[in-house]
Amino acid sequence: MKTKSIFAIAAIVCGTVLMTSCSGKSDVPVTKQTYTISFEGQTLNADGFWCGDETGEPFDNWGSTGYSCLYKEAGTEFVANYTPAWGSWTGFAISSRTATSFNSATMTPDQFNNITGTARSGKNFCVVYPFGESIEFGGPVTLKGFWYTNNAWTVDAILNGDGMSPGIFEADDFLKCVVYPTPADENLMSGARYEIDLASGGDYVKGWQYCDLSTLDAFKNIKSISFGFEGSKKNDYGLTTPTYICIDDIVIER
Repeated sequence: MKTKSIFAIAAIVCGTVLMTSCSGKSDVPVTKQTYTISFEGQTLNADGFWCGDETGEPFDNWGSTGYSCLYKEAGTEFVANYTPAWGSWTGFAISSRTATSFNSATMTPDQFNNITGTARSGKNFCVVYPFGESIEFGGPVTLKGFWYTNNAWTVDAILNGDGMSPGIFEADDFLKCVVYPTPADENLMSGARYEIDLASGGDYVKGWQYCDLSTLDAFKNIKSISFGFEGSKKNDYGLTTPTYICIDDIVIER
């Protein structure tokens, strides 16, 4: 759980893009399909979220039993690693919650709230809280883009402080989510990154925004993406701002 130029020349000579060369044989045209992953297929609990459960594959999490669970849609896998003894999870949760606030006394379920109170479409959206987990596409795809917004806990830290780093966000503070693509060709090393500003210049993302990756070669012919976070509020152990992003309607072509 856990060359382009040669092909282009062939296409010009043939007058159409085919899967095989100009041999005169009956060739099959290349056809690709576009899929939108909307997270509507997951059953949620009474509080309107899913972050894994005890039906997943067991693993040892520092002496406690964790469960690695998968949500699957359009050939794509989203892992949620859930540890009941700690009441904790990492990876990709799914939520339909409509609350927009965060209270530390009700951290669960409030950590599954986004700042808009709605999904981008339908009822469900994905809450991303990664600890090394990736979205696995199950084969080469082009990632066209996805919608994103801020998590309610993140916004609470921006506006009220995170309790570990002094003060609220000022004009020179920032938080960004970084998206890393992994090429499907294992002989290639990407090194690519795409930065999404969640808070900067004294403001923060308040609604659903579209991350358009359709013109970027680094997101073509990839097999997975992973997420990281960078920001100005930190201590000796790393960022102190809650490292969440909420996403919806991922558009892929395969």
